[in-house]
Amino acid sequence: MSLTTKRKVTERNLAANRLNAHKSHGPTTPAGKAHSAAAGVRHGYYSQSAEVALAALGEDPAMFKQRLESLMRTYEPANALEMGVLFRMARSLWRAERFDRIQESMAVKHLERVLESKRQMAALGCAPLFDRLQRLKDLCYATCAAPNAVVRPEGMRLFENACHDVPEEKARQILRLLLRLREIGTAEVQAPEAWLLPGDDEVPVAEGEEREAARVQLLRTLEAEIDSLSERIMRPDEDPNKVRAQFDRDEILAAGHPKAALMNRGEESSLRQLWRSTDLLLKIKEAARKEENIENEGRPRGLYENKGRIKRQNVISR
Repeated sequence: MSLTTKRKVTERNLAANRLNAHKSHGPTTPAGKAHSAAAGVRHGYYSQSAEVALAALGEDPAMFKQRLESLMRTYEPANALEMGVLFRMARSLWRAERFDRIQESMAVKHLERVLESKRQMAALGCAPLFDRLQRLKDLCYATCAAPNAVVRPEGMRLFENACHDVPEEKARQILRLLLRLREIGTAEVQAPEAWLLPGDDEVPVAEGEEREAARVQLLRTLEAEIDSLSERIMRPDEDPNKVRAQFDRDEILAAGHPKAALMNRGEESSLRQLWRSTDLLLKIKEAARKEENIENEGRPRGLYENKGRIKRQNVISR
């Protein structure tokens, strides 16, 4: 029995209410409109504040709403208690996916930082290569870059500085081409004695078309060495064996980010909450079904069921 008395609506009050209803055009202020919109909320577990929070986290509120509605269609909550547990399930599942996404983002960032650090260390180790590259370029510009180029003693000194790291066979080829590009009419070799072999002092000076052909051959040889060295400098960590490169990445990821374990615990906690909420919802529904069955057993049978029972008893008595 209610402890409060219900106010009776007289015919006069009812007529006045109907008259006032015709004069109303709905809420006009923002607060009034918000209050009116809230009156149409079915369960109240998904509100505008949740949309703002998800949007601030860079997540799509519509996707969460779809997830919640999908769970509602699956479990069909019958009351506010079941709806509350169902909303907990949706939040736990959503947070577990969020932690999973955070872990992947952290792994990518961690991998990028480690690889960038390795590239910087490799760049420091490439400093001698930069010096060697510059010496090869200086040799190229001074001896064969321009048509009608002439190799003078300073060009030979550039060769001595630039080619001590070049493979010996390639360096001998460059030296012989330089000797052919000496100034026409010069009899002296003017080459570093450490590089000279028997017969090098007899290399003739090229003239005419042979000189241009020797210059082009020398230019191509030096450019090939320059390009090879530049490629090595630009990609110090390039591994022709892609499997080995993947092993390196796996090793970096195995070390993990310091906060990866924390994110992993958060994901596991969300999954445990999801399991507990699902188990609780199923138990609530099972208890509701049992209670409904008990109530149905206490009700009198219908007329059709009674007639069927009487008919069966008559058949048996015959």
